[in-house]
Amino acid sequence: DQRGSMKLILRTIIMMFLLAQGSLLAAAPSKCEDPAPLRFSLIPRKDQIRQLEEHRPLLRHLETKLGRRIRVVQVSSYGTVIEGLVAGSIDLASMGPGSYAIARSRDESITPFVTWTMQGGTFVKAGAHSYNSLLIVLARSNFKQIEDLRSHNISLTDPASTSGGVIPRAEFRKATGQSLDDFVGRVTYSGSHDRSVVALTKRQVDAAFVASEHLDQAIRDGLIKADEIRVLWESSAIPHDPFVYRGKLCPELKARIRDAFNSEAPEMQEMLRNLKGERFVPVTDDAYRQIREVMLREQK
Repeated sequence: DQRGSMKLILRTIIMMFLLAQGSLLAAAPSKCEDPAPLRFSLIPRKDQIRQLEEHRPLLRHLETKLGRRIRVVQVSSYGTVIEGLVAGSIDLASMGPGSYAIARSRDESITPFVTWTMQGGTFVKAGAHSYNSLLIVLARSNFKQIEDLRSHNISLTDPASTSGGVIPRAEFRKATGQSLDDFVGRVTYSGSHDRSVVALTKRQVDAAFVASEHLDQAIRDGLIKADEIRVLWESSAIPHDPFVYRGKLCPELKARIRDAFNSEAPEMQEMLRNLKGERFVPVTDDAYRQIREVMLREQK
């Protein structure tokens, strides 16, 4: 009857309204996050206590500029930083290109925003935006060329390390025609670049892949002398390390973080000196696209 038809029409209209409301709620962007304290972390490139001390000026400056405490999330591996960014337990981090590429592949909202140019050294050019992975042996050893390392022991840094893991595995095959694992006798992971250098000096390994900038630092620190090293291989240029933040942070907070890095404050100048850097420069995801492509090829 007419009354039943009207009820049916009314129920249909109500259902359409509720469905439309649900669609609007689903389409609405999730609320951005403005965490306090802000959680900061670093991939373990070298001794973590020293690394954290190098970044103290930055943390003090960020606390002043952002008006909130910065809580440091200490980690045991590159992967822990990646997981923290993806899971939302880390808001801001200093990463390597490879670890950033992995994080970005899992969450496209993770964004690089600044890197820094480097001071000159034995293996790094002043003002460089890039560095290299170096395969080094002791100069007093009998290893004169890559072929001499066949079936010997080599140290990498971390599976997610660009210069101490990703790039050596990707590019070493081009130099030898074999995968790294097939070519050498044993591959070990040291956990950081300075540990790889120490393992080499103590003859725990026969060769090591290390970043050129970290090898310069090891020389400055007296872990090894420049004339004690022989370089057997050098990778193509690798874009320098980025600072990144989570995509869900509020736009205003992101802008204030970027402004803090662009500051001429004494703390930021101290930070650059600690990093053996010259200046901070903006960076975008485009700088690391090639690294991501290399990693994708390696996974196939």
